[in-house]
Amino acid sequence: MNTAGARKAALALATMHPADRRWVLARLPEAWRGMLHPLINEAQRYTTLDAELLRAVLADEPTYLAREVPPPDVLIVVLDRLSTAWAARVLAAAAPDHAEIYLAACDKSRAESMRHELSRLRDPLPSALADALARYLDTAAQSGRTAGAAL
Repeated sequence: MNTAGARKAALALATMHPADRRWVLARLPEAWRGMLHPLINEAQRYTTLDAELLRAVLADEPTYLAREVPPPDVLIVVLDRLSTAWAARVLAAAAPDHAEIYLAACDKSRAESMRHELSRLRDPLPSALADALARYLDTAAQSGRTAGAAL
């Protein structure tokens, strides 16, 4: 078993019911059990696991983990360029903690429309959509910074 496989197996085993975990481990070769026990203990130290992220890791799906939010002035410029519906989705996907900052900077009708749209969105957004929107925000913010630096 390679290192990446061992870490994935340990993550999966750490999330199992203890009886199920014991059953699976009892059927593995001794060498594998010795390798997995410390990794399982390490994984169990974290009290909450993101089920979507765990599924993505175990499935080798690319997941956009770095969801850095641009500074408020850049975030406002990027979101102002989008329709209300898409701005709400980008905000929900990549910067939910910054919603009030953005809504306070909007005119009243846009803020009301955004609040309505945000209330209609599924929570959480599907991970693929959230990843794509986070990538969009990151790319748009980077281009905005580059264009601003060129001026």
